[in-house]
Amino acid sequence: MSQHLDPEKEKELVELLMGLTNYADLDAIAVVSKQGVKLAYFATEDSDADPDLMAAVSAALLMTGEMAVGKLELGGLFEVTVRAQGGFAVLSQAGEFLLMGAAKDVTSMGLAVTQMRKYANEVGELLSK
Repeated sequence: MSQHLDPEKEKELVELLMGLTNYADLDAIAVVSKQGVKLAYFATEDSDADPDLMAAVSAALLMTGEMAVGKLELGGLFEVTVRAQGGFAVLSQAGEFLLMGAAKDVTSMGLAVTQMRKYANEVGELLSK
């Protein structure tokens, strides 16, 4: 966790991440700044995700997504979804921060994207208090 969060807000954020991870079948989830600085991270016991790598990838995905929607004149970016042979990753705007989730089981991708949207709003509201 980041030392910039007070203990009560930190606890609330961890509870949100745990709930999302369990409900949406995500292996790992992180809250990061738009510059790629990790604020919070939670992963299942069997996850081998690297929290620092997730934070860095989040910033790279944000830049790429913003460039793409800008060039295509699609308006503001809401989320970026990447699907691969071995799983998927979803990056959602959470106010001034980003919510990044990843899983190896692609069958849960639809649920994960839907829940990421919901939880991204909650995370954004919590961090703006």
